[in-house]
Amino acid sequence: MSLVRGAKRAVVALWIAMLGSASWAEPNTQPPMNPYLARTYNNQGHWNDACTDSTEIAVPRGFYEVTPGSWDLVPNETIGIPFYNDVVQGKEVYWFWAGLTMRKLHRVEGRFVEIDRVAVPMDLPGYRAVSPHERVQQAAAVRKFLDAGDEPGLLAYLRAQPNRLMQAVEDQVRHGFLYAMLTRDHAFIGSNARGLIRIDQADPADPYSRMLPPRQVTLPDALFDDERAKRHTIFPTDTVFGLSMSFNGHLVANTIGGRIITLDRNTLQVIDVYTAQDADEVFTNSFATSDEVAGGAIYVASNRRMYRLVVTSDGKIRSDAASGAWQAEYDRGNRLPVGKIADGTGATPTLMGFGPDEDKLVVITDGAKKMRLVAFWRDGVPRDWKPRQVGLDPRIVDQIEVDMGPGVDVVQSEQSVVVYGPYAFVINNIPVGPPKPYLGPGAYYRGLLIGATRPPSAGAAMYRWNAARRAWDAKWVRQDVGILATVPMISGGSRMVIVDGYLAGRLNEAFHLGMDLDTGETVMSIATGSDPTFNGTYTGLKIDRDGSLMYTMMFGLVRFDVSRMRHLPGPPVPKAASWRVP
Repeated sequence: MSLVRGAKRAVVALWIAMLGSASWAEPNTQPPMNPYLARTYNNQGHWNDACTDSTEIAVPRGFYEVTPGSWDLVPNETIGIPFYNDVVQGKEVYWFWAGLTMRKLHRVEGRFVEIDRVAVPMDLPGYRAVSPHERVQQAAAVRKFLDAGDEPGLLAYLRAQPNRLMQAVEDQVRHGFLYAMLTRDHAFIGSNARGLIRIDQADPADPYSRMLPPRQVTLPDALFDDERAKRHTIFPTDTVFGLSMSFNGHLVANTIGGRIITLDRNTLQVIDVYTAQDADEVFTNSFATSDEVAGGAIYVASNRRMYRLVVTSDGKIRSDAASGAWQAEYDRGNRLPVGKIADGTGATPTLMGFGPDEDKLVVITDGAKKMRLVAFWRDGVPRDWKPRQVGLDPRIVDQIEVDMGPGVDVVQSEQSVVVYGPYAFVINNIPVGPPKPYLGPGAYYRGLLIGATRPPSAGAAMYRWNAARRAWDAKWVRQDVGILATVPMISGGSRMVIVDGYLAGRLNEAFHLGMDLDTGETVMSIATGSDPTFNGTYTGLKIDRDGSLMYTMMFGLVRFDVSRMRHLPGPPVPKAASWRVP
């Protein structure tokens, strides 16, 4: 072990020791692991089957600034989201979707080294691949446009690039992967437009094994409803969206157009289909799954209902109460002109409570203009339970309005609720003030501008479940924090929630910010300046087993090493009280 790596681990160990002895440290029961997925903390998009986006792994507190050599990058082809890791025969192996190819990686002397790659065929007119060096140069060129505030120049540059950067996000929706998973045999399975793709290992027990050619299945056209998707979401056509694995071993996918589908995990063949009961119901998020109901419980929210459906041992979908299924309506609100895919929730359901004496909940945010954090009983409703409010579904235990402070009239999110023990963290995804029209279409273009030339969405808030009252307690709100469309994470070992964003009054100065779970105080920061290399828009923050931030972003897979960074004397200070526009 090098001195640098040794110092890094010493910092992490010190924080674990300090936090473990602190008076406010408390045990946390983690969700069970799915027996059909890799036995690792990071085997799917939201980390685990409960979709908590949290881990016990400690991330060092402190204040840092990136310096040359303090981060490692694997450039992507355009944009790629899925990234998972597991230990194979004592060797940490990483699977990274780079946009057009699946990369299998390991680390040698502090750097990523490729073991193998396989390409997934895509029909992308006019696409020409660029080299890793060219991809890095693209990030440098984008930075110059952002530093100059030159939105027209950036638009022209992106349109001229041979790797279709203007369509990069849309290409992933149509042809790439949004949700995926890593199975117990280290097969990568992802939902892909109107089908699924599975990439197996030649030898699952060999960390250096090559990957087999992808197997791709296209689902029948009869499973898709283009008109429903077009009428009730921002998408012009229907596609497969969410993907998960039931605890009894069946793949579960949903379509935007209102269908839930079970499939054989090996052959990818359809087993059964459930259709949402109302003609305007759509699914724009993925699933949480659990070991309840003999491993068949799946949790999914449409734009008007929270569902627990049950997958039987033979893959059939049950929606009746006798089978253990239930559904509950919530406030769907109205469609917003910007910031949301559809009306209703923007959150993949998150499960809370796994210990024998904990309330068993599933939580989402609703569709109200100022969204509420809503908790449902996810399993049996306690016999002594009396609904708190007339008119609410009896499954709703409590709901609390998310108030980001004066001047923030609309609070909505496309990110799932981040949960650790009794803590639940939410962010606002609606931009501050009236939106200025963009000069051109393209989510990649817009994602580069937010925070750099245009204010980000404003506000973050922490809540805590009060088991004695069976209700939410508001902990804190940060109006001065603007967050990119990146799923945050909680490091339970460090007692902080980590976000990718900006501080009020400091456009084009990006930070990764760690905020204390109980106080909201900034206890960790990594200043990344105006470099778009670290822009994690459309992905989610993750870490490795050493506690280093490691995640996919707009230019590739990045890993930080704070032991090589410049240490700062204190936290960054906002230059305004909030992002509110007068």
